[in-house]
Amino acid sequence: MNHPVLRGGLLALLLLAACDGAASGSHHASKGRPASHPAGHVPSLTSVRAWSAPASTRLVLDFNAQVAPVAPDSGEATDLVVTIPALSLRRGPGVPEFQAVADGVVDSIRVSETAEGGAVEVWFHSRTTFHTFTLDREGDKPFRLVLDVDRPGAAAEESERLARIATTKLATRTRIVAIDAGHGGEDAGARGPHGVLEKQVTLAIARALAAELNRGSGVQGVLTRTGDYFIPLHDRYRIAERMKADMFISIHANSSPRWTRRDRGSEVYFLSLTGASDQADKDLADVENAADLVGGVPQQAEDDLVNILYDVKRTSALERSQMLAEALLDNMAADRRLESRGVKQAGFAVLKSVEFPSVLVETAFINNPAEARLLASPDFQSQMGRQLAAGVRDFLGRSGLGLGDPAGGPKPGSTGHD
Repeated sequence: MNHPVLRGGLLALLLLAACDGAASGSHHASKGRPASHPAGHVPSLTSVRAWSAPASTRLVLDFNAQVAPVAPDSGEATDLVVTIPALSLRRGPGVPEFQAVADGVVDSIRVSETAEGGAVEVWFHSRTTFHTFTLDREGDKPFRLVLDVDRPGAAAEESERLARIATTKLATRTRIVAIDAGHGGEDAGARGPHGVLEKQVTLAIARALAAELNRGSGVQGVLTRTGDYFIPLHDRYRIAERMKADMFISIHANSSPRWTRRDRGSEVYFLSLTGASDQADKDLADVENAADLVGGVPQQAEDDLVNILYDVKRTSALERSQMLAEALLDNMAADRRLESRGVKQAGFAVLKSVEFPSVLVETAFINNPAEARLLASPDFQSQMGRQLAAGVRDFLGRSGLGLGDPAGGPKPGSTGHD
């Protein structure tokens, strides 16, 4: 690999640190003046992490105090320098001076400590666009500087891929099931005992479901995310819309603020337009909908297009969503180790498309020690994939959609069941 410095001029992002400025509500320090800090306290860069996705790479820099970047929100470059002037920058334990990423988007990162402060240098694989923003400290998350670096040509490639899936669907009379593994990347989701993470469990079950559906003919399972990276909630169902999916299944693992023996079992949700089934369901929807906040996606207003003009279409989608939820839960209940908690409704943002039936599956409670062991088991993950696949096929029969008829009915001479 050629030395990254030879590939272009450095674009300076001046980060004027405002240590603990959050206490006063300010996010900016005065230019040219060192920020004041409590005696003996020097801000540290505590972690540098990289998340590689098909369309981009996300770099996340964790700080143990708030910093205030003076920088463009976006730009185009071959490399980048983040400087912190008039302030000592320490590398926390475990933060290497040099870190190779080498994923075809970002080559490497170097953290330097200088007498004037510090610098974080980032070298890209080639000239590309980037976006920067900060995230405030929240819960167990520290103050973060986020750098999203686009993979050149990835957006066009993704559009072509989804268009091919849609075209092939019509040509082969195949049903498309969009399978959405909840959370990912910076958003780990809920955590269970012994380091079990929701984002890992959901991806494993999603892969198992896709593999099971793809063993047969007439149905194709397609993942919205194929690895450990973040996707905004609205983008998840829009991916499904672009591939002309026939249904959308979002996989999750449940959790409760304080686990009790009552917190066990599986449940399946479809969208509610008027409120959640009960307070617990509303709380769960609020937690899942907060995934965008973890990933740095600004809160959005409701889509203007989802209005009175779509009432008929939306009503039909909700009716089919309930039917899909019932078919999935009936098959999940075949595993006697999991109690059925029923089909419920809540305002999950990821279920807001009107183009197809959409459900959110809470497979089991990840903070229930017994169910966490199941969720972490490859055998259980495969079995859950088989049960959900059986539920999909049952739904196709119950709904009259059948297999292989994109127009919405079974093949001539067919009963509608596989």
